Order: sequence, then C-alpha cells, then structure tokens
Amino acid sequence: MPMISEGSDSPAVQVRGSAPLELMWVVHNCEAGHALEGSMATIEPLRQRFGPRFRDFWEDGVRGFTEAVVLAERGGTLFDLDLDRFFATLDTAVTLDGRPSLLSEPMADRRLLQARLERLRTEPALRAEYGALLAEVWESVREEWETEGRPAVERAAEEWARRLDAGEGYRQLLERPRIWPSRPELEELSDVAAVEGRMVFSPGWFFGIVHVVEIDGMVLVGRRIRTADPAAEQRKVATLIASRMKALADPTRLSLAMWLASHPASVTQLAKHFALSQPTVSAHVQVLRDAGLIEEKASGRSSTLTVTERRLRELLSDVEEVLLRQFPAD
Repeated sequence: MPMISEGSDSPAVQVRGSAPLELMWVVHNCEAGHALEGSMATIEPLRQRFGPRFRDFWEDGVRGFTEAVVLAERGGTLFDLDLDRFFATLDTAVTLDGRPSLLSEPMADRRLLQARLERLRTEPALRAEYGALLAEVWESVREEWETEGRPAVERAAEEWARRLDAGEGYRQLLERPRIWPSRPELEELSDVAAVEGRMVFSPGWFFGIVHVVEIDGMVLVGRRIRTADPAAEQRKVATLIASRMKALADPTRLSLAMWLASHPASVTQLAKHFALSQPTVSAHVQVLRDAGLIEEKASGRSSTLTVTERRLRELLSDVEEVLLRQFPAD
C-alpha cells in the first residue's frame, strides 16, 4: 500500500486496508445494543446470531475485541487483506510477552484488554474457543468482504493516497470536525502521530464512523466508507438520537437514574423511596434498561439495579458522536 507525505518535509502517513481491523469492527457491531440499519443492515442477522456469544465470552464489560488487533500486530498480519495468516499465527502471537501500551483506551479498559491477552496466553482451551469464534463470524462475512468490501477498500486507499499526496491532511479524509468529541485527548494523540509518521489511516467496509487505536506508538485511524441514502440516513440518525435520549427526557426517570447511580436498589425499594406505584417504576426502569443504562444483579427473588458512570458516558458519547457527525468538517 502507498506511503504518502503530507508536505515534503513531513514524515509519511500510511494508507492501508486491514482485515484484522475489519474483524474488530464486525465483532463490535455484533455487540451493538440496537438493530443495525442503513448501510450496516447486512450485519444485523449476525448481530442477532453472534451478539450474545461475544458479550458472554469475556464478561468484563469491554465492548469489542480490540485485543485481536494487538495479536494481528504481533503476528505481522495487521495489514493483510484476508485473515488466513492471522488465524495461522494466532497461537504464536499470543505467546509473545509484553503489555501493549493501548494509550487510546480508557485506563480501566486498557487493564482489562491486557488481562484478556494474558488469559489467551496462558489458557489454551480459551484460546482455541476464541479463535474458533472469530473464524466463525469472519466466515459469515467473507463473501461480502471479498466481493464488495475488499475492492471498495482498495479503491478508497488509492484515492486517499492521491489526495494526501496532493496536499490534503488526514483530517480532511476523516470528514469530521473532531475525531472523538467526548475524548479530546485522542486529538493530540492522532495529530502528533501524523506529524511524526506514526499514523496508519485505513478505509473500512465494516467500520463504524471512526476509530483510533494506539499500539506501542503506532496510531491506527480509520473511518467507514460504506454509504447509504443521505435522507434515509438522516432520518435514522434522528430516530436513534431521540430514542437514546428518551431515557433522560423525563424528570421522574432522570431522578430514578440519578438515585441508582449512588444507591443500588430494587424496583420495590425505588417505589417506596419515590412514593410511586411499582408498575410506574417498572415502566421507567424498562426505558432505562432499553437505553443500556441499567446494570442488574440477582438478589434473592428480585434484582438490584444500578446506573454506572461508564454506561452513562457511553450513552452520551454515542449520541454526541452520531449528532456531530452530521455537521460538515471545517
């Protein structure tokens, strides 16, 4: 793939497709808590089929299998456009020592991803199950990738190479005013990597809107190239934002969420504290649950409900991300 200089005196920014990054996003999309529509509708059957399996595999609360990208980098297959060598080198890649920096990830997620790598290194049965699960989901998208995705990625990489060579910056290719609105530290991480020649920019077929993954100094930035009808996409975005924010749009429901943030409680306890009927509280709790804000733990014949900071941040970040994507880049 090409190497492109952003100005004659600047280090090169690479543009490269990556099947392992596509795999990471296939898993991430399968773990989505909502139906996939528009340009990603082809993944919806896989979300229904594989979603519970992926969510249950690690059970650590971190969405996606970012550690697979680390394994691809360690195995020398990160920029392959198929996954044959990735799967062939998986057993070797997991045995390599050292903790990846993963500076793009929140500290808590970073520790959990490192723990995943350690488990894969030390638990052969888990490693075999892991590889089989990833191979199964990739086989489900292989035909689409080979016939549509890979050719589109290769064309986009050539086009982006020409544009960067003509003097455009990677931000123009990104087509967004900010990389990640809720995480401003990723702006500096990416900008410095681009200046120092440590950035690899990838077009993606199965990607989400954008990603930033840092591995031991290398910064991987990518964005989706699949498109849908603009008007239909805008309607879908409006519906999605309205449904996600519905959870926080009612004063009573918001009060319940705020209370649960510091006082885990059952529906019965909430009804007593707020002097509401149990059916009313149950209805509000279901809306919070549908938005992904509620965490539940069985407690006898009932469940203890909690709203965590992490889940609230994820909801607000998702909404901000999708909404700001509608504004043109500077």
